[in-house]
Amino acid sequence: MVVVIIVTVNRNIDNVSSFKEFIALYKDDIYNRLVSYFPTSGPAEFNKMAMTYTERKGQYRRPSYIMLWNRLYGGVDEEAILPAAAQQASEDYFLMHDDWMDGNTVRRNGPAAHVLFGERHAITAGSMVHAITWRIAHDAAKALGEERGNAYFSKFYDTMIVTHQGQYLDVRLTREVKDITKFTKEDYFKSIHAKSAYYSVYGPMQCGAIIAGADDDTVSSIKEYGVPAGNAFQIKDDILDCVSDQATLGKSIGNDVRDGVKTIILWHAVQNASQAQLDKLKSIYMKDRPAKTEEEVSWVLNLFNELNATQLAQKDADALVSQAVESFKRLSSELPESKLKEIAAESIGYAAKRNV
Repeated sequence: MVVVIIVTVNRNIDNVSSFKEFIALYKDDIYNRLVSYFPTSGPAEFNKMAMTYTERKGQYRRPSYIMLWNRLYGGVDEEAILPAAAQQASEDYFLMHDDWMDGNTVRRNGPAAHVLFGERHAITAGSMVHAITWRIAHDAAKALGEERGNAYFSKFYDTMIVTHQGQYLDVRLTREVKDITKFTKEDYFKSIHAKSAYYSVYGPMQCGAIIAGADDDTVSSIKEYGVPAGNAFQIKDDILDCVSDQATLGKSIGNDVRDGVKTIILWHAVQNASQAQLDKLKSIYMKDRPAKTEEEVSWVLNLFNELNATQLAQKDADALVSQAVESFKRLSSELPESKLKEIAAESIGYAAKRNV
């Protein structure tokens, strides 16, 4: 049985000195509220399947942006807990579907849902978490009252629609553009903005500000620093898929190469490869995932390192973070200096410095 604790006052942050510590401060509150929405009636084994990713817990970065930006603009913790739970629920169902689509076999240091339960059950379980997401979002909006509730629900809805569109763009770029010399930086950034930047960073920030009652101009201005911060977040995700390991990341690595995903790392490699290297790289990326060997995947990852492609991508991410931080400082200049403001600024850089 999950005991839901109602947070009636804002948590004390005197001992919080980083975004990572801020995440830890609220993680259990968000998790407990989320699991309280899972059904207790019906087939128990199916309900358990649906809870698989939720019970493993994610990093909780996205819901923590909601909590942080709500507090940054003077909001109350309790009003942001349900929106944060809806944000986390959406991640849990997205990943159940994504893992099946991408052929990932490991998620959060455990077998992927489709590996555990088979494709049909995994997709259906993810769809039930999708339904739970919208029930939580509905309750969150109702609790906020008509004006803020409608604004929050519309923003959350928009982030979800754009994210699904981004998934389509990502799949199309992966499946239809087999020639790696034919995709551009612009293609990459268009895809990741829709799939990741909005959903992972500035959408949650905007939701938090809306919950706190920030005006429309303030909410809109968040996009100026949220877009570069979100793009840096995705670049770092692409880098970790090349240089991390399964134990650290909680999922298998090298999947972008296996799937033929067009990343900024690949773009840098194409610009700097010799003709012989480029010919081999093209031939590997022309293959579908089942036809690629692990030796070919390893060769590509080693080539990325040899050509400094991951390092160049990290420079791209660092530049985007610098741009985002400068914009945040300028746009938040009217907010009083505080620990919350320091943590918010640090959270923007966190996107490109994390190792998970």
